[in-house]
Amino acid sequence: MSSRSRSAVVAAALTLVAPFAVKTADAATADAAPSYTAAQVLAGVKKNSTTANKVNTKAHINTMTRAKNVNVYQVTPGVYAYSSGLAVDTDGSDPDPDPDHQGQTTFQDSNGKQLGAHHVPFYVLGDDCWDRKSPCPHFFYKEHGIKGRQFALVFYKSKVIGAIFGDTQTGNSQTTSDNDSRELGEASVKAASLLGIPSSGTTGGVDNGVTVVIFSGSSWVVNGTNATLNSNAQALVSKALDTLGAELGL
Repeated sequence: MSSRSRSAVVAAALTLVAPFAVKTADAATADAAPSYTAAQVLAGVKKNSTTANKVNTKAHINTMTRAKNVNVYQVTPGVYAYSSGLAVDTDGSDPDPDPDHQGQTTFQDSNGKQLGAHHVPFYVLGDDCWDRKSPCPHFFYKEHGIKGRQFALVFYKSKVIGAIFGDTQTGNSQTTSDNDSRELGEASVKAASLLGIPSSGTTGGVDNGVTVVIFSGSSWVVNGTNATLNSNAQALVSKALDTLGAELGL
């Protein structure tokens, strides 16, 4: 479970594997090119990110900047989007020099192994409802058909990648971190690397400009091992762009 500290810590530079090919506005990581470009879909997502479609009634915290200015929108039925920064989560089975590194992730691969932050592109959501209310005034994934390894498109500048729900941000029951479950904007080393974002757990990340679009429901849960989850997630990017593009009426 993630308990990131945003203070800069001097650490050895990470040596990352070569980035997996990511899909840009006009190139796909799946077998067939999508009918809708990443730029078109992202524009449609932002157009539908309106007050009328906002899910939370209390603003979330940008994990990087600590500003309470992040909201979640249901842009089409069962599809949820938010824009924030990206703080780098190093947790899981891959070793990492980050002093905040933990050996476990909230969710595991299909073989029950802890996810590896250097191999699996995953995003992070709050562990519980900070407000201890139902429905939650903040966006709480369990109320919206979202489970472990739930697929999402993650956009940054001209790139979009597939990612899975892999870890959770500190819950109410944890007192070891200044962070809490109201935060949004954390993703794994692999996700940052694929997006071209500095991927060190101590000095990496970006303050703003990352949009995460989560596809709820069992049909969008990604199966696989630490060795295959990345390729399996990227293989869904074209399908997700086409699905969302059609639902947005682009």
